[in-house]
Amino acid sequence: MAPKESEHPDLTNFGKLAKQLFDEALECEHEAALLQIRRMGTLRDRLLDAEDGELAVKIWVRGGHLCEGVPSAVGQDHVELGDIRPLLIPFSSIEMVELI
Repeated sequence: MAPKESEHPDLTNFGKLAKQLFDEALECEHEAALLQIRRMGTLRDRLLDAEDGELAVKIWVRGGHLCEGVPSAVGQDHVELGDIRPLLIPFSSIEMVELI
């Protein structure tokens, strides 16, 4: 077995630095992709996420009415809040949604 040649002093930490820079770039790309998904997400997408995560939402509808609850179902054109006495809200009447 041949003796190990000594590394060049400038290359001693090159591998660690390259890996660190690659990891940082990968993390930035991942964050950018998530941001792009959020920007392109529809109202329905956000309500489906809230339903899946069992997250409460505040929904303002036309006329200034405020509805709060956890989405129990999300259809193509409406969201259903609540379990015991469900409230159906058509997307066409929604002015603003806030995740609580």
